[in-house]
Amino acid sequence: MCWSTGAIEKPEAECNRMDMDAFSDDFHKLLGRLVHAHARLDFNIGLQLRWMGPYCQVDVSEHLDPLKTQYAQRLKKLRQLTMDIYEPGGEAFASEFRIWFVQADECRALRNDYAHGRWGVPGSFDFSDGDTLATARPLLLFIPLQWDLSPDRPDDSISMTLDDFAKQVANAERLSSEYFRFTEKYRYSARWPRSPSE
Repeated sequence: MCWSTGAIEKPEAECNRMDMDAFSDDFHKLLGRLVHAHARLDFNIGLQLRWMGPYCQVDVSEHLDPLKTQYAQRLKKLRQLTMDIYEPGGEAFASEFRIWFVQADECRALRNDYAHGRWGVPGSFDFSDGDTLATARPLLLFIPLQWDLSPDRPDDSISMTLDDFAKQVANAERLSSEYFRFTEKYRYSARWPRSPSE
């Protein structure tokens, strides 16, 4: 973990502090990216509803009021419209979209948990590559939000590497583009309602 620049060696304590500062910075950037990915996904869900609702002659106005309707309700309404419109795409369509909607809901749960829970940055160290703090790998420690402080409650904390967290963030970030990829893939089998003038 300790680093040097040229011939100038950094004292171990300073190296550890700088490594931990970089680790903390990387974690906070990832957490910000997760929150942003969820916000972008929610925005795109709203845009889809704003377009699909009137086109399908379905009132979605209440779902587009952020003071009245939360993400979960917008996602549920989008699922209903999407599954109806693209249903002629058959089982392949249904399977891909079902998985996408489950992942979109998991993104909401992950963002809510991670934004409101407590983090140890680092929360612990993995000493499998060495027996000193300088060679140990820092781990994130996540504790879900709760107020049960009884000593016999189960430990629900989660340890993960920064790479593990980065993979979760990357999965959240791909959801918006994946929805549009699926709609493009199945657009020729979509069932659109007739307009009132037809």
